[in-house]
Amino acid sequence: MKIIIVIDLVDLKTNGSVMTALRFANGLKNRGHDVRLVAIGADGEKDCAVEEEHIPLVSKVSAKNQVKFGKFNEEKIRKTFEGADIIHFIFPFNLEKKCKKLADEMGIPNTAAFHVQPENFSYNMHLGHFKPVVDFLYFFFKARFYKNFQRIHCPSKVIANALKKHNYKAELYVISNGYDKNFVPPVEKPENEKFEIVMVGRLSPEKNQQVILKAIAKSKYKNSIRLTLLGNGPKKDKLTKQAEKLNIEAVFDFLNREQLINKLQQSDLYIHSAKVETEAIACIEAIACGLVPVIANSKLSATPQFALDERSLFKNNSAKSLAQKIDYWIENKDERRKMSALYADEAKKYSLENSILKAEEMFQAQINQVKNNT
Repeated sequence: MKIIIVIDLVDLKTNGSVMTALRFANGLKNRGHDVRLVAIGADGEKDCAVEEEHIPLVSKVSAKNQVKFGKFNEEKIRKTFEGADIIHFIFPFNLEKKCKKLADEMGIPNTAAFHVQPENFSYNMHLGHFKPVVDFLYFFFKARFYKNFQRIHCPSKVIANALKKHNYKAELYVISNGYDKNFVPPVEKPENEKFEIVMVGRLSPEKNQQVILKAIAKSKYKNSIRLTLLGNGPKKDKLTKQAEKLNIEAVFDFLNREQLINKLQQSDLYIHSAKVETEAIACIEAIACGLVPVIANSKLSATPQFALDERSLFKNNSAKSLAQKIDYWIENKDERRKMSALYADEAKKYSLENSILKAEEMFQAQINQVKNNT
C-alpha cells in the first residue's frame, strides 16, 4: 500500500505521539509499504515537509508542551496524496482537518487515530479533571473532525470506552501503539549501588511526577534511592526544586533509544504516576526490559492494564500508597526477580509487529468500504 501519515510535526523527539507515529511509520515500511509523512520536519525523500503555522498565544503555550502546528499547503500536499491507497491522521488539528477535506475530495480512503486526550488539556489548564471542559472537548473534537471518519484507531480500551461514552459513531479499533523489539531484558542484571527508580514521560501536570518525589521522601529507604525522570516539559523547574527541598537524589535527563534501553535494563523499579494516559508506551518498554512497574490506578489512565497484580498498582495521587509499594519491592528482591520475567513475557503481546498487522486490517477494511461505495 501507499500510505500517507499526516501529523503536525515529527521534529520534536520529546513528544510521545511523534515518536509513536515515527515508530508506526517505520513498522509499516518494514512490512513493505510505501509510507510518506506530511509534517513539520519530515525529511524523507518522498515526504512532504510543511511549514509551521504560528497561532497567537496558542503556539507559545503549545511549544512548552512539545507541540507545533503544521501549515496547510494544498499544492504540495495534493501532489503527495496522488496515488495513495490510504491516508491516516494522527492529530485533530487544522492541518489534519484541511488534509481530511482534500483527501475526501480526491476520493482517497482515510482513517484517524485518537491520541489527544481532552484531559491533557484540562490538566495543563490547571483545572484537573473538570468535567464540563472535558465533555466539551470530546464534543468539539467529534464535531470538528472525528464525525467524518468511519474508523478510528484507539491506543487502548480506556480511550475506546471514552469515545463510546461521548457518542462517537465510528468503528473503533483498539490497537496498542506497539513497542520496539529492541527493548529486551538484560543478559545480566547489575547490582546497583543505590536502588534505581525510573519514570519516562513528559514533565507536565497530568504525568504527576511530584507524587513520586513525595513518596520517596516517605520511604524507609529514602537515602538508598536514586530517582531518574526522563523527559522534558513545563514542570521541570518545579520538580527540580521539589527534589532539592525534599533532599532526594533525582536525575533529570532525556535519552536516545540506545541510552534509554540501557537505563531501563540497569534500573530496579519503574513507576508510572500519570493521572491521564492514552496508553503509555514508556511503561510497555520498561516492562519489556524486565522492570517491575508500579502504576497509578487512575480511571483516566489506560496504563493500569499492564499491572499483573495489586502490588504493581498504587492509589492515584497517594504518596503514602506509592511509598508502601516502593518499600515492598525493595524488601522483596526475589519476588521482584520472579515478576521481572513475567512482565517481560507479558509485554510481548504489545509488540509493534502485532499492532502493524491490526492496523493493516483497519486500513484494508476502509479501502474496501470506499471501493464498495463507488
